[in-house]
Amino acid sequence: MKRNYSKLWIAIVVLLLIQAGLQMRIFPLWVRNYAPKQATPVGLAPEQLLVAVAGFREFMAAILWVRADGFFDSGNYDAVLPMLRLVTWLDPHNLDVYSTGAWHMGYNFTDESQRSDRRYIPMALKFLEEGIQNNPTVWDLYFEMGWMYYHKIQDPVNAVPWMQIANEYPDMIPARRHMLAHSFFKAGRFNDAVDHWAKLFLDAEKDRGKDWEANNTYDVRQNNLEDTILDLLRRYGPNPETQPPIDLGFDATVKVVRPRVLLVEGKLGIPTIGARVTVILRDKGRTLQYSPSALKTFTFEVDSKLTYMQDSLAVREEKFRREIDMSKDPKMYPFKAEEYEVEFIFEPRYASPNIQARIGSDGVGMYDARYLELAREKPSPISVPEYAKVSDALRRELANPTRETTYYRVRKVITLTRADILMLGQRGE
Repeated sequence: MKRNYSKLWIAIVVLLLIQAGLQMRIFPLWVRNYAPKQATPVGLAPEQLLVAVAGFREFMAAILWVRADGFFDSGNYDAVLPMLRLVTWLDPHNLDVYSTGAWHMGYNFTDESQRSDRRYIPMALKFLEEGIQNNPTVWDLYFEMGWMYYHKIQDPVNAVPWMQIANEYPDMIPARRHMLAHSFFKAGRFNDAVDHWAKLFLDAEKDRGKDWEANNTYDVRQNNLEDTILDLLRRYGPNPETQPPIDLGFDATVKVVRPRVLLVEGKLGIPTIGARVTVILRDKGRTLQYSPSALKTFTFEVDSKLTYMQDSLAVREEKFRREIDMSKDPKMYPFKAEEYEVEFIFEPRYASPNIQARIGSDGVGMYDARYLELAREKPSPISVPEYAKVSDALRRELANPTRETTYYRVRKVITLTRADILMLGQRGE
């Protein structure tokens, strides 16, 4: 019996040595042709490198991902980031890590008042881009990129092309195909929204009666198609409910009440509940570029000198008011620049349906003598990965976008100095 065990151990050792030899020959080819499209991460312990090279990359990645989940549950968000880097280097085809990691960067870094640190959003987009480059033949991460634009950034114009790519995949989850129609509508591409709902409805009609899920999908798509057409007729038809325009009488003010604490208030003449005004404070002349191309290479480092705060203010009885305290988060709001812009915006694309019913989703039913402006947008160019399963026509369309959409919004900008915000003069500094 002992002799048999000895032979078994000898065989195991021989097999491991053969695998190690093959790995040494195969690994350079893997690095050149199949490795993740990023530099090798620093910080891997020798035993981790040994396990990776020995052929247990996916196993090691799974262990690290479980560890990262523990950090997340305990609220140790900073510790999650290096884990994400290690896991995606070890297993670049783990879609959940890319989608969850991007969500973590885009949503979970907040200040004491739960305002997102939006400096992390370009990082999240770059992380998704890396995931797409490593997994170009599946639809999931194209959809996640579109969702980040649609929901977090609230930029439907740039959400559309990513949703278009995802919809080219026949195995896409049926319910998620609906988001392209919603993106079309919010982007002001009303005809495209109707066309997409009609296509989805006809597809659902083929499977109607098959089972409960098929029947539900049919009902959802039929209702959305009918509601979209009715909304367009009511808002833009022969007797539009969006006319005559409402005079918003928009205005906003800023007052520094304590160092790093602003009182913002104003008025917006929307005669119904549900309106919200966006307020942004940022270094004067600087803005965040919400694009994967904003970063040359992926990094977990944000611009530590940039101050960028964004909040959403509820309008009640045609007025809004909030005290914004940035004194508790000096790393998020460093106030290193000499001047800052406080920007107030109301735009209708993400307003509630009852507001859009009166002013339209593109603002044709609103007016303001001082602050009304016409915004023009078109999507950023996208270089679709070579192995993505999309048509040549869509590739050309996304590489050189020409379609421009317009909408109305009201916008006011107020300039403050660093001395104003920190109350330097009033404290004798």
